[in-house]
Amino acid sequence: MPKLTLSRCLNSLALLTLAVVFGWAAWERFRLPLTPFVDPDVWAYLGPALDTLLGERFRNWFGQCFLYPWFLYILLRLGSNFRWITLVQGLHGLGTGALLFAGWMELRRLLPASRVPAFVFKLLGAELVAVYLFSTATIQFERTLRPESVFPFVVILQVYCNLHFIRACLLEGRRSRFLLSGGSAVFLSIAASLLKPSFSGALLLANLPTIIFLFWTDQPLRCKFPLVAVPVVAAALLLLWPESTFRQRDPTASRYLFESLFSIHADLINKQMEQDLTGHAVTPYPPQSLASTHTALTEALHDSRGENGKYWPALGFNPDYLRFGGPGKPPFLRQLTSLLGNEDQTAEFCRYYYWRTMRGQPAGMAVKIARQFAVFYSPWNCPAYLTYKSFSLAEQYRQGTACLISQPKLQRYSAGATLLADATALTDSPLRIGPYKLTGWINRFLSKTHLCWCLWAGLLTVFAWRKPSLFAFRKVAPVLLLLYGYNFGTVLMLAIGHSLDVGRYSQYQFAYTLLPDFVSIWLTIEALLLTANYWKHQPRAGG
Repeated sequence: MPKLTLSRCLNSLALLTLAVVFGWAAWERFRLPLTPFVDPDVWAYLGPALDTLLGERFRNWFGQCFLYPWFLYILLRLGSNFRWITLVQGLHGLGTGALLFAGWMELRRLLPASRVPAFVFKLLGAELVAVYLFSTATIQFERTLRPESVFPFVVILQVYCNLHFIRACLLEGRRSRFLLSGGSAVFLSIAASLLKPSFSGALLLANLPTIIFLFWTDQPLRCKFPLVAVPVVAAALLLLWPESTFRQRDPTASRYLFESLFSIHADLINKQMEQDLTGHAVTPYPPQSLASTHTALTEALHDSRGENGKYWPALGFNPDYLRFGGPGKPPFLRQLTSLLGNEDQTAEFCRYYYWRTMRGQPAGMAVKIARQFAVFYSPWNCPAYLTYKSFSLAEQYRQGTACLISQPKLQRYSAGATLLADATALTDSPLRIGPYKLTGWINRFLSKTHLCWCLWAGLLTVFAWRKPSLFAFRKVAPVLLLLYGYNFGTVLMLAIGHSLDVGRYSQYQFAYTLLPDFVSIWLTIEALLLTANYWKHQPRAGG
């Protein structure tokens, strides 16, 4: 029988704390009705699944990837009930918490001379898991029919595979399992970029350990080739080929994309049109038609900067107003279609002027990107930590009921009729999600200090390679910087193609924002303990 020691008791206490966190988080999720939340945008994901269940051919809607709609289709095919989706997505949320803790423990192995006791480190890991699982935004995402419900699980699983690959293959020299962990990291990074295209901006950084292994190690080609070939071929067959096939069935894909890009960059495009008219530039469009379009767009931009523009401060106008109009005002894009003749011509105009503006307004594009970065890397508030003290289920279900009634096709599917009945019955539910006061306080603290932790990671990496006293951090500090790169790549892609004025685009990065911030806190404690030990052993003056 193992001898009972203080260290063993403290470690058991830490693990018990972790078990309590998971148990409580599971209860918080499954005490609630399993009827999912619905909003107007979910039809881009639910629509393809619903079509297939009603006997029609599966196809993408509005340029969205097939992966999450196919996930919904499989769950509805197996369970024939929308509650089944909420249950599975809730389990994915708990799984994300487990993967965060597993990744946390992997990171400790990168600092073998850690001065933080093991039980304290595990308690910090339990706190990390608690902050994630008890975020009201996390629970809300898990209950929606959106890819944000499973995206964190895929990304954190990819992070864990990367950390395991870094330790086992690049640092310890054990190549026995590199194909599984490294190959899985490559495959999962592609899957994550299909679930949320903005993650494609982080693809290079997310696969940096694999790239380093391919070019900077002396392993023979027969060891390197399968590491890339196997996951890339698997991704091509299981992800990219189906996506290409289903996208060809979606006539709205390119139209939706370029209309979105046009509306997001409408102010810069308007400047480009003005320059073209002033300079008599040669374009495929007659000057009179272009002048009419410029006048209409100028008016629409002016109108969008009224009350409609208050939710888009980084852009300075409301692009949704251009696409969907306002009270008594037709959308600008509808006016453009009337002017050009049909929707295909509108999409071609949007495509042409988007790329023309990218080339002709580099300074404006740079300013736009910088303003988007300033939203996420604000010194006062990182929007990835945006959460709610609590929110009412009744309000969510009232909004959902209105959306469900507007979709008559849903009533043709028996589980859809049940969903509407369940949502209607819950419109007076007294249940609320939250508040979680302690985790809410930690969220606010990290939101205000996120930029500081990013800068600390950069400084620690530099000094770890320049200061002999900090050599212990030479392995873990660059890995921390790599973890922050996931945010950087995602934000860069969003800054180029869309706007971080949409809070959801920052919130779905919560899991891989939280992990590196906690690692930064841990390494700060390690650095303070190392400094204290250094001064403790310095000879005293006159000693």
